Amino acid sequence: MYFKRLITAILCGALLLCFSSITYADAGSNDHSRDNIIITPQMVYIYESQSKLNITSTGQAQVKCYVEGYSGTVTKVSIEAELQQYKDGDWVTINSWYQSSSSYRLTLSKSMAVPKGYTYQVVADVTAYSGSDSETQTVISSEVYY
Repeated sequence: MYFKRLITAILCGALLLCFSSITYADAGSNDHSRDNIIITPQMVYIYESQSKLNITSTGQAQVKCYVEGYSGTVTKVSIEAELQQYKDGDWVTINSWYQSSSSYRLTLSKSMAVPKGYTYQVVADVTAYSGSDSETQTVISSEVYY
C-alpha cells in the first residue's frame, strides 16, 4: 500500500513538472517592438498613388491626384476622381473627372468653386494596367472644411 502511494506521488510530481515546462509564445517578448513593425500591402503594378485637396480662401477647390506604376511593367494608367461634400450625414459627389494615359504615370489636376460651410474630400480610384491585367487602388484625401 505504501509502495503504491509512493509511485502515485512520484508520477503526479512528474506530470506536474511536465505541465509546468510548457511555454507559450508571447508576441511582446521578442527583440522587436510591435510599434516598429509596419505591414503594408504590396501592389503589383502601382508604385505610388495619392489624392490631395486644397481649398483656397476664395472657395476654389483644388484637386490633385497622382498614380505611378512600375516603369517597364505598366503600359497604361488611369484616374477616376470624385470631389465629395459631406451633407446631411452623407458624402455626396458634387463633381467627378476621369483621365488616362498610355504611360506609367499620370497626374490629374482640376479645380472648381465650392460653397462655404461644408467638409470636402477627394476619393480617387487609380488603376495601372499591364497588358490585359490591371490593379486598382482607392486613395482618399484628407477632409477639408471650408
